[in-house]
Amino acid sequence: MNSIERRVRAHVIDRLRDTGAAPGVADVSEALEIPQADVTVSLRSLADQHRLVLRPRSDAIWMVHPFSGIETDFVVRAKGRCWYANCVWDGLSILGLVGDGRLETHSPQTGEAIRFDVEDDRVAEDAIVHFLVPAKRFWDDIGFT
Repeated sequence: MNSIERRVRAHVIDRLRDTGAAPGVADVSEALEIPQADVTVSLRSLADQHRLVLRPRSDAIWMVHPFSGIETDFVVRAKGRCWYANCVWDGLSILGLVGDGRLETHSPQTGEAIRFDVEDDRVAEDAIVHFLVPAKRFWDDIGFT
């Protein structure tokens, strides 16, 4: 990862953390004073390195773990703010970064609401989380995983 890629990735993560929304190419370009073409090249390179994920056939940010750049079924709420995560694991990771709060989702099998409250850096509920895809296979289809 080169220095421009580092700056672009850090900016994207900071924006997702601070606002809950992924910046576009023009936003990154303006904020970092880097030409849009260089931002696009950096985003594509970062995607090739599995450091972020772009939406299919686009330069728009889909995810930078643990944050999702799009709305998902995994909603994280803390300190009066909201973020989207890609899965339970990422949702709890966001709470690890921002502090105590709640992860809300639902059972994919029954649709029943599920929530995880984090208080004093600990998950307050007892639950079992099952991952259908082994970790070593996540990047085979990161969107499904």
